[in-house]
Amino acid sequence: MKITQTDIANHLNISRLTVSKSLNGEIGVSEQTRKNVLETARTLGYRQLDKKFQNSSKNQYSSKKQIALFLNLGLESDSYWAPVIRGMSIILSEFGYHLNLCFLATTTGGHFDFPMNFQPDETDGIIQFGNFSKKQMQQLMDTELPVVSIDKIIPEDDDIGLFCDTVMTTNKEATIKLVKHLANRGYKRIGYTKEVQPQLTMHERWLGYLQGMDEIGCTVNPKYCFFGSFLEIVEEIEKENLLENLDDFPDAIICCNDMQAVAFMQYFGKRGIKIPEMIAIAGHDNVRESEIADLTTINVNKEELGKCVAELILWRIKNLDRPYRMIKLYDSQLLIRGSTKR
Repeated sequence: MKITQTDIANHLNISRLTVSKSLNGEIGVSEQTRKNVLETARTLGYRQLDKKFQNSSKNQYSSKKQIALFLNLGLESDSYWAPVIRGMSIILSEFGYHLNLCFLATTTGGHFDFPMNFQPDETDGIIQFGNFSKKQMQQLMDTELPVVSIDKIIPEDDDIGLFCDTVMTTNKEATIKLVKHLANRGYKRIGYTKEVQPQLTMHERWLGYLQGMDEIGCTVNPKYCFFGSFLEIVEEIEKENLLENLDDFPDAIICCNDMQAVAFMQYFGKRGIKIPEMIAIAGHDNVRESEIADLTTINVNKEELGKCVAELILWRIKNLDRPYRMIKLYDSQLLIRGSTKR
């Protein structure tokens, strides 16, 4: 995927003009900002980086230590993950480390080939996030480098043990807040949509929905719970003509993440269903798209998540024989917006 100046700007949360000035050596930006832009441009693989800056950047990093970040292609500019990466970079750069982005090209759960820019002998540790299978996680562990993961893969045997250090945000408690918020607004038929993914995060959010329904004294109706991708759920709704009788359809839906929630808001809107008057929608993560859509959601402090991951990999590098640990950030906040106000 071609990296643009807009991608760099979004990654650093600055304007595209500032990026352009930094890359072209123009006045009007601080040296620290210029340094951050050049570092990010190189990390993301911006191909039009001026040769004189590119060469100086390489010289700068030749004496630096390196952390490899393994992720799925495209996540580096995702509105959720870009701030996480920014948080990592802030901490790692303070300690003289360079973050090297290593993309997982395959979309299957099988064996993958390590990218050419990953050199184990020049790497001090590995950070991982995204859709990696247990087999792929084992490949990272087989490098014998310290590994820290954001979120945990739940294997088919439902083993909840750790096989590397893990950092997560609170999910169950946050989803309980969403359920109670909707109940307090007078919604009675609260449903849930869940993507079928092996991450512990998705499982905990589902458990939060179940516990929240129990705490408000409501029985979970299986007809109000949908599992699969957005397109798979829409196909089910269309096939069963579920929107013909809204009295037998959820009057409020909690989606497992914001992107799915925004997609459903758009889908219902095209079907003439008003949000939130006819169906309320809530999500989780507070990505940029949720604010534009006026979506009620759970805010995740994404930059702080990245900082915590960076701090943990630095600790692990110096403490190789200590037991694996899971760290959870209790900083999730309910953001009430128009999608649940009626």
